[in-house]
Amino acid sequence: MRPLQTDLSVYSQFKFERTPVGVNYSFHKPEGIDKLDKQLGLCEMVKEAQQRGTPFYFTREEENCIGKIFLGMMVDLPRRSDGGQLGVRLQLFQEGHANRRLRTFIPSLETGSVNYVALSPIDKLKFEPDLLAIIATPSQAEILLRAMTYSTGEMYESRATVVGVCSSLYVYPYLSGKVNYTPTGLSYGMKGRRVFPDGLMLISIPYQWIPTITQNLKEMKWVPPGYEIGSREEFIEWDAQVTREIASDSQNP
Repeated sequence: MRPLQTDLSVYSQFKFERTPVGVNYSFHKPEGIDKLDKQLGLCEMVKEAQQRGTPFYFTREEENCIGKIFLGMMVDLPRRSDGGQLGVRLQLFQEGHANRRLRTFIPSLETGSVNYVALSPIDKLKFEPDLLAIIATPSQAEILLRAMTYSTGEMYESRATVVGVCSSLYVYPYLSGKVNYTPTGLSYGMKGRRVFPDGLMLISIPYQWIPTITQNLKEMKWVPPGYEIGSREEFIEWDAQVTREIASDSQNP
């Protein structure tokens, strides 16, 4: 793993209730990091890092759900022979064809490419993360997503599935290079395992975006003037005034 060089101290200004977590995918065993001493699902690993407060890594043996398949840790993949009936039995899908179709939206890392996954709370992070996972309130998430679009104009996109959302959060961003987010409480597995309370925002920032978002957080105004105006009517008037000023500027260059 590459030693951490990016200054991530700006994230401490959010005062998150649940600390951000850096995630690294590795073919080789991480050095100087303890192995997880229990079994958890992939969707629970970020919460474990937050609660533990120290870095750890896990292998396929410690992941007790289907996350290890999405991470490419299963060399001998189990055959999908249920015809989508598992989702029907769980009463998540009307018929097997719906479950089978959903599977086409769930990406996986190349089989055998990842043997170890390391996680660390951001204040203990010593390696450059492949992903930065952040649990935020909607107001905090608004700032983070605005930091993505601030210098790029990038569109906000949310991608998730009722099952296998761990792939959407921890594999899809890594493979696609796109920031992904979803409200907590929408995923069957995460809800069943009581991972996070409903109504928070879980944001996954891939390594391609970490430098841009981090720099923009340092540069931009976190609370735009329009958010600080007292009433709806005052906001509308202020917005109209800015529009008039721009029109005037264009007429008098």
